[in-house]
Amino acid sequence: MLRKILICVFLSALVMLSQAQAHSPSLHQQNPVPDNEQADSPSTVVNLKVPDLELLNQDGEKGRFMSEFIGDRLAAVTYTYTTCETACPILDGIFKQVQARLGDRLGKEVTLVTLSIDPVTDIPQRLKAHAQKIKARPGWNFLTGKKQAVNRILKAMEVYSLDIFNHPPTVFIVEGQQGLWTRIN
Repeated sequence: MLRKILICVFLSALVMLSQAQAHSPSLHQQNPVPDNEQADSPSTVVNLKVPDLELLNQDGEKGRFMSEFIGDRLAAVTYTYTTCETACPILDGIFKQVQARLGDRLGKEVTLVTLSIDPVTDIPQRLKAHAQKIKARPGWNFLTGKKQAVNRILKAMEVYSLDIFNHPPTVFIVEGQQGLWTRIN
């Protein structure tokens, strides 16, 4: 039930993102839709095998992406870079709305995860400053790591782009270790 609610919250937030894209055509020109998705479908269940690689959170704490940062909880996962001035701040705003709606469930039943696509620039200290700026609460992790590890995760999630300025704004909902992934474009 909580999974469905979380998906509905993100789908309603798509309206805000699509309106912003209509007003700013350069807002992260979307990559082609993968073959396993319908272009007109805002959410799709996808079969992903995401590696459980070591990353760092905004506090510099090491952990494995799937087993520790996501764990057995329901998770909303997106990716960003802190110098972005277009779609990434909108995704941060959507996550802030979700954070507020989750209340005490944040960090217990549900975790929010934002993975940097610019790990060379977005070191833990920079992610911590970004998290403080947008008033992220405990239970919302901002992750970075070795570029090779981050790229492997992004490739497994089918969102890797050579050009960080040209990535599709995407959110994933995953049910922890069960591995049921829903992509929200």
